[in-house]
Amino acid sequence: MIKTKQFIDITKTNLLILSVRLFSVAGAILWVTNPNLYIATINKQHLIYAYNAIIFVYISFFIVRLTLPRSTVKCEYFCLFTFIFDQIVISFFTYNTGGFSSPFYSGYFVVITFSAFVLGIRNAFVTAFFGALFYVIFNYSYGIGLYNIADILYRIVPFFVIAYPTGVLSDRLEKHLIEIEKLNNQLKERNIKLQETLKEMEEMHKQLIKHEKEKAMLDLAESVAHRLRNPLMSLGGIATILDKKIKKGSDLSELQKYVEYIKNESKNMSELLNNLLEMSDRNIQLSFVSIENLINNVLNEFKENIKQNNIEVDINLEKDLPPIRTDKNKLKISLRNIIDNCIKAMKHGGKLTIQAKRAEGIENALEITIKDTGPGIPKDILKNIFEPFESGGSVKKGIGLPLAKHSIEILGGELYIESEIGIGTTFKIILPM
Repeated sequence: MIKTKQFIDITKTNLLILSVRLFSVAGAILWVTNPNLYIATINKQHLIYAYNAIIFVYISFFIVRLTLPRSTVKCEYFCLFTFIFDQIVISFFTYNTGGFSSPFYSGYFVVITFSAFVLGIRNAFVTAFFGALFYVIFNYSYGIGLYNIADILYRIVPFFVIAYPTGVLSDRLEKHLIEIEKLNNQLKERNIKLQETLKEMEEMHKQLIKHEKEKAMLDLAESVAHRLRNPLMSLGGIATILDKKIKKGSDLSELQKYVEYIKNESKNMSELLNNLLEMSDRNIQLSFVSIENLINNVLNEFKENIKQNNIEVDINLEKDLPPIRTDKNKLKISLRNIIDNCIKAMKHGGKLTIQAKRAEGIENALEITIKDTGPGIPKDILKNIFEPFESGGSVKKGIGLPLAKHSIEILGGELYIESEIGIGTTFKIILPM
């Protein structure tokens, strides 16, 4: 595999290698020309020529490398050639600074390590081989014999020893990088598919909401039409009867009962339309409201009904309950519809219990409980009790309870209901204070 794809394709990496080479050569020149550091037998004029030539070659390498096609065999061989040239430069300095015992001997390891990291184990061994070859050839004049062959081998063998683990690590790193790149590409592809799927789901969700809204509107329109049709037909029939009675000259007392019927039906239809308008109104007018006063005001509206149905009222409010900041009108409508539902469920008497206190386990929240002792609501009806015009036993609910829940939710609260046959029904309101 070609390591250039992961490492030397990057301009910063090429600049780093060039910088290491230039600083190393500059440091070597200072070393061999400064008598306080090392006494070299090389001609300084020749050394300056050599330095300029090496710098020129290294800069040329950098420029040529940038022009070569990336991640190709040609690029790999060129990089290998530059590392072999490094070994020649190091051998030149070792020759001029003591031969086999030169302090520049450690430079071979730097080049081998770089080549192993960039080109892998195979080319690292090639670099190590040429390093050993040039090390021996350049310093041959210092003498090679039985007396120092072991020392020379001792110095050459580490070239291959350092090349092996570094090259293995480099190959494994490349393998992992390739696997990571594949996984990253797969992740990108799956992410694109996921985005497309989410987009499709979002469109389907919008369509579903649209269909649900249309269905809800059609159901509501059908229910409203059904609820208005019967009283309107009755009013039409009553109007016909009244017309006949008037033409016959009937007594006013006889006509009065028909007038009362028309007034009651008109009132019911007016309440129905007002509730529908209220459900469409999402505007909130906040003010500080006393719960005690509000509950008493609502109960006063049902004073006659409570008396007629022989209902006992028990009000239990927490002491020092502060006013809450809410929409007085919407909360009043909710309480009115809930209490109206409870009263209608206790036609033959019962007990209406109303409690208000700070909600337990919920910070800055108010809990209002309204409980009746009516016959209760069957479970199959209870699950849809907040749907418009659901029937609660023998009492037609209309949109009173849906409006109550709708208003409470607009105020940022929740409305819950529990009911047990033969015991009664409990409504619980949770509101922010």
